[in-house]
Amino acid sequence: MLLESAYRLLESIPAIFYAITTGSTITLAGLYMQNRSESERNTERLRHDALMRDREREMTLKREVYLHCADALAHAQDYLAAFAHGADERREALVQGIGADLNKVHIVGSLATVQAIVAANEFFVRSVADLCLTRLPVHKLREEIHAETQALERASARRDEALAHLHDMDQAGTADSAFWVVQKQVLADAQAAIEVSTERMRASKADLAAQEARLLRESAQAGMAFGALVVRANVAIRRELELPLDADAYFDLMARSQEALARHVDQFHNRALADRAGGAKDSPRQTFTRWLAGVRPDEHASPKVRSVSL
Repeated sequence: MLLESAYRLLESIPAIFYAITTGSTITLAGLYMQNRSESERNTERLRHDALMRDREREMTLKREVYLHCADALAHAQDYLAAFAHGADERREALVQGIGADLNKVHIVGSLATVQAIVAANEFFVRSVADLCLTRLPVHKLREEIHAETQALERASARRDEALAHLHDMDQAGTADSAFWVVQKQVLADAQAAIEVSTERMRASKADLAAQEARLLRESAQAGMAFGALVVRANVAIRRELELPLDADAYFDLMARSQEALARHVDQFHNRALADRAGGAKDSPRQTFTRWLAGVRPDEHASPKVRSVSL
């Protein structure tokens, strides 16, 4: 009975009511789905914006680190190339703090970039140690030349003093005295010491010129070899920063530049050796300065600077 009563109640409800109710239900369902979809899109958009902001912050940090890293590598290359000349204080200032700049790469860099930086840093440390060993004979020869210069000055002073005494005795007519004989012996000994010191200085200066030329060449070669590692580090950095670059063309360009610079260094070394064999008065450092300026050692015109692309 109850079911029949419920059925008759439903039949008594107008059909329009069902139509209105069904339409409202469909509308509400559509609005619900639309709002849900819009909410999901907003959530996705917010998530995407957050990821983009995080990526931008990360890339900004990387760019800052890598710019400092590039400066550090350039200073290290300059340090190696200038190892044979220039004041130690100025050279040391070039590499002040580069360790910190390179270590920051370990925090933000990819494995490929870190490997490239580590390879360059290891080569730099080994090169500095090798160049320090090569420079030891240069310091020793310079000290020997300084000692011989002082000995020569002392012998020259004794000779001049003996000559003055002999001149005074000759003017006084006491040239046959025992003091005359003593002063002549002092004069002879001083002259012999001058000749010995002069010969030692000549030999030491010749050795010094050869050692300085060797040090200049090895420092230049170390700078060029380090430059090749810097090129690989630059490529790794550009890839990580997503900066477009034709790596093959870049490697080819830098390889040709390195070959040209190597030829220039060999030409300088051969010229320095030829100048030394020919008795040129310029030191290897002076020869290097003139060569770098594009002027032959026997020319004294205004130098024209030669630019070399590293």
